[in-house]
Amino acid sequence: MGSQWKAGLVAAALTLCVALGQSAGMGNVTMKVQAAEQAEFGSYEKLDEVFGDDFKVGVAVQAIDHWNDPTAEIGNPDKEELIRQQFNSITFGNELKPAYNFDKDSKALFTVDPAAEELLSWGKENGISVRGHCLVWHSQVNPSIFAKDFVALSGGRETFSEKDELDEDCLVTREELLERLRTYIRGAMEYVYANGYGDVVYAWDVVNEAVDEKEDDGLRRSYWYRIIGPDYLYYCFLYAREAEIEFSRQYAADYGLDPEGDLSAIQPKLFYNDYNEWYASRAKIIVRFLTEDPFNEGHAKVESPVINKDGDGTIYGDGLVDGVGMQGHLDDTQNLDTYMKALEEYDAAVHLVHITELDVGKTSHGSDAEFKQAKFFYDFFTRLKEERAKGVNLDCVTFWGLTDDASWRHGADPLLFYGNLDKKPAFDACVMAAKGEEFTREQTGAVASADSLNCDFEPYKAEGAVKTWTPKDAGFYSRGSGHQANLTLINTDNHTEGAAIGFCLRVQRNEADATAKLDLSAFAGKTVEIRLFAKTEDKAIHVGFENGGEPAELVNAASTGDWQEIHTAVKIPADADGCSLYLETDGNADILIDDVSVQKAEDDKIVEELREENEGGAAGAEEISVAGNSGSSESVKTSSTESNAASGSYQSNSTGSSAASGNSQEGSAANNDSAAGTTSGILVQAVAGVAAAAAGLFLVIAALRRRKK
Repeated sequence: MGSQWKAGLVAAALTLCVALGQSAGMGNVTMKVQAAEQAEFGSYEKLDEVFGDDFKVGVAVQAIDHWNDPTAEIGNPDKEELIRQQFNSITFGNELKPAYNFDKDSKALFTVDPAAEELLSWGKENGISVRGHCLVWHSQVNPSIFAKDFVALSGGRETFSEKDELDEDCLVTREELLERLRTYIRGAMEYVYANGYGDVVYAWDVVNEAVDEKEDDGLRRSYWYRIIGPDYLYYCFLYAREAEIEFSRQYAADYGLDPEGDLSAIQPKLFYNDYNEWYASRAKIIVRFLTEDPFNEGHAKVESPVINKDGDGTIYGDGLVDGVGMQGHLDDTQNLDTYMKALEEYDAAVHLVHITELDVGKTSHGSDAEFKQAKFFYDFFTRLKEERAKGVNLDCVTFWGLTDDASWRHGADPLLFYGNLDKKPAFDACVMAAKGEEFTREQTGAVASADSLNCDFEPYKAEGAVKTWTPKDAGFYSRGSGHQANLTLINTDNHTEGAAIGFCLRVQRNEADATAKLDLSAFAGKTVEIRLFAKTEDKAIHVGFENGGEPAELVNAASTGDWQEIHTAVKIPADADGCSLYLETDGNADILIDDVSVQKAEDDKIVEELREENEGGAAGAEEISVAGNSGSSESVKTSSTESNAASGSYQSNSTGSSAASGNSQEGSAANNDSAAGTTSGILVQAVAGVAAAAAGLFLVIAALRRRKK
């Protein structure tokens, strides 16, 4: 077939024998991965070639052997071939994280995960470079590293969960944890050099996701921080730089290099990596702790030959960090001016930037959803090339996955290929941008429009059958650039006292930035009044509006721990075709949502009326087009925001929001399950009307809402 590789050529089943060496009595597990009949992709343009003059083009991969996941890439011959064709860099989605490589019984505290070794070997054999991800993180870490005798206790019982609060008396000292930190980083990096991968790994994400803008100093209160202090960041990069210098010299001869000569070919760049990195508030924190905070002022705290002797005691000034990783978990409404401004700020601060985990979730549905996504990819890469032309040192862009079916943002379809390896319009858009061509895809569908939306999540009768809601039916989606929530319907207590148990939406969370959003794009150009009931065990509920920029907070209410009504209003810009209302809290407890009502307001007065009910809102609040309150709380305020009707973006001074875009990274995919079962009586009736108009097709959705009793 020559270059016309046929995906699905392997008609016979691929049999994978996965040895579970640590699962006593289980022997071998055999998995069969049957390749489906798929499209030819040998004729696709090659991303690493069309962007060859601009930057490396990478992709996140996982090994089927890691979790026996048949949608993973390495171990699937077709996906492997597509990766070889398109990319010149890979990042491991999970396999190099501390949770899978930390070994308390190893002198180095590091024993490589077999799947990580498989991926490193695959990269080397195929001539594809590797971004190491990651050395230090608050998540996916064995808590025993923080504990005396490596026995982590929570409530007096041993725990292996990173999410448990550890007993104070089991924690090690600062000095002990610093030594363990140093040992683990050195163990991981020496393994790479000693096993022939020193010329394969070209970058390391040394620290991942250390920012929490809700904290006074902007830093997440991980156990690294709580035991060592904020300067743990300095030590992470110091230990990584020391290991890089030492082991590149020690193993130089293995790579045909002179230990006293140029070793840059086996000295990876060291990065700080984070999400929501385009938020002005988070960018300011990242730039500050890398370039302004003198953790080692006068080099009085620690000395090392790798520290720049003329340095100022900061991580960057002392020569310990090379670049910033912008994760890039976006959606197709992201404000590009905001993103490019952050890119320029990081470049100005540290002079090297990678986009490390790019995916772009679809915010609309129907015939034109892929048009919007493709247009965003085109505009995004066009702007990246413009930034490069202006001198910004962006030299790698990595997509966080190969195919939509394997994406952690399941349902958002954020990548360039379908599950059958067909290229999406988004792929063609990237190629057009790379070649400087005009975007040629045409928008053909109609824009949805609505005046009302009502949902109580109860089963309803339609077309002679009882049907159940899904979160998507109601317009709810998982939201979060760092983690994703799991949205399901559950049967639980009613918000009306004495009423029967009923269905509601549960936002199941493990991290604070895993939240939920309600799609309001059908209400673009209208002022809407929004009511819903919410319940959480956390101490505060935050409700806000977002449209591609930083979120604008509408409601900041103290949580009662029980059902409480949220009442807010927002004037939505006419061009806000991907806007949403979001709900988040000050912690990571589940959020329950019920009886959602969005109604077009008769006029804009409702916004001002709600502002007045807020007893003046936030001090110094500017004249804006959003307002909100909660009847059960006196601590409600409206954030000072600025509406930009031209760009459809919102800028906010609120630092309470830690996630955006319905989008991240390191978690399981959201599972938008529908409710099961039926109840007596017809509870909701949905009526959809379609009207043709010269400007397009407008979809009007109305729902008769049953008030729960």
